[in-house]
Amino acid sequence: MTRIYTDEAELYDIAFGWDLSAEADWLVSRLGPDCRSVLEPGCGSGRMLEALAERGLEVVGIDLSEQMVAYARARLGGAGEVIRADMTDFDLGRRFGGAVSPVSTVGVLSAAGFVSHLEAMARHLEPGARYLVQQGIDAELWRSEWEAERDGVKLHVVWEAVERERSRSRVEVVAGPRAGEVVDDMHTSTYWTADGWRDAIGASPLVQAGCFDGGQPDRPPVELERGGGLLWHELVAP
Repeated sequence: MTRIYTDEAELYDIAFGWDLSAEADWLVSRLGPDCRSVLEPGCGSGRMLEALAERGLEVVGIDLSEQMVAYARARLGGAGEVIRADMTDFDLGRRFGGAVSPVSTVGVLSAAGFVSHLEAMARHLEPGARYLVQQGIDAELWRSEWEAERDGVKLHVVWEAVERERSRSRVEVVAGPRAGEVVDDMHTSTYWTADGWRDAIGASPLVQAGCFDGGQPDRPPVELERGGGLLWHELVAP
């Protein structure tokens, strides 16, 4: 794991501190009225867990980073549970009514690791439960740049793909006690084609029931072949 996911959990949380209300509302609607408990693998600093808990769901997150687990636990207090675990091989001893994985979290996994992850998720989902996964398909090289600020700490963030399976993040502290510091990381990720994604899902116990354009406010359904970097995939447990 890179520095932004470990030693710099707080900077990560500030950098990604945008309003999740609309996305959380959509996720709850897609999970369905019978969903009462939600698992988030790779939950990071717990922002989505908090948003879902505020909407009345029981939330549980797992993450491999000790720092992220500690940060998410502090954020949730008693409103949810966060466990340190590897999302390709874990056993929580229970099943959930649904699951979510935003911001291409599963992109850090290899193709084989992703199939192992889906097998673990299937063991933790109730029959018919939905797993909503955000992951780009046939995505072009991309670059995002934005400012973020909280409690006097101001950041300038650049996150960009430098190759199909490598991205770079640069978080500069513009204002605050650490002004002038820069956290610069390189990240490895899997580049997914439509065929490769279908093969991975087909090798798992889950079934893809839909694909949605996360780049549009109403997140309309789209064909997988359309591709794009902000696609939401609706997977269903057997």
